[in-house]
Amino acid sequence: MTLVASLACLSHAALADADLSVRADEAQARILPRENPRQQTRLPSLQFSVRAVFACPDDAVAESITIGVADAYKRYLPEAGDKALEAVITVPGDQIASIAIGEFCVEGNTATEMLLGSVATAQVSLRCRDATGPSVRFASSRLPLRLECQRDEAQDPSVEFPSPAR
Repeated sequence: MTLVASLACLSHAALADADLSVRADEAQARILPRENPRQQTRLPSLQFSVRAVFACPDDAVAESITIGVADAYKRYLPEAGDKALEAVITVPGDQIASIAIGEFCVEGNTATEMLLGSVATAQVSLRCRDATGPSVRFASSRLPLRLECQRDEAQDPSVEFPSPAR
């Protein structure tokens, strides 16, 4: 057996009873109308709500759960008996690639909302420890985003937006 295959078998056996699943709620962002439909859209900072459900093997305890999106991450230390974690992680806009949204939010298009199935990915790791040492389980989830086109007639006067360049 090759070294890689041996490590894969050992890793799989150590994690056979560990379980980790991840779900993310859609984030929301408002954007201003654009002049050019070919123009890429930069996103503002986004808040993603992520839920991880986890279980270590019967003879192990959960040491930590780490959630990462782009360069933002948070580490949590679950308490004995915890089986789930809900967290909100804020990702600065400059850590998410610009997106192409075609004709959405340009003059002549009256659509007010658009759902993007994935603008980033949440990576989650569960670290368990038993008498033989630590083991790690990984899972990921796409992060959906609902865009809202903030047109002048619908703009909330309490929210400030930068003036478009003239």
